[in-house]
Amino acid sequence: MTAEAHTPHDVSGVVEVSVSEARDRLAELVDAVRDEDSVVYLTRRGKRVAALMPPDIAENYEKIEDEYWSRRADEAHARIAAGEDEVISFDRLVAETEGRR
Repeated sequence: MTAEAHTPHDVSGVVEVSVSEARDRLAELVDAVRDEDSVVYLTRRGKRVAALMPPDIAENYEKIEDEYWSRRADEAHARIAAGEDEVISFDRLVAETEGRR
């Protein structure tokens, strides 16, 4: 990938580029992600703030997240049906779920 000559990376195809540099090289970085199945992390002050990744990876992440929330909703419905819990708002469900992690 052309981006490798200018940015820190490791052998796994992971590249880090500052947001300001990425602005000037966006097309090149998108091509690298598409053509080489790379992940490009965008950084600010050395910290990762975003990522460019192949769509199949992003879609898989979305699928995993959807399955997780579907499972959590099914659990909540089961508790309600069993009389173990009351109907609660989505915000409360999220708060309770986040507290268990």
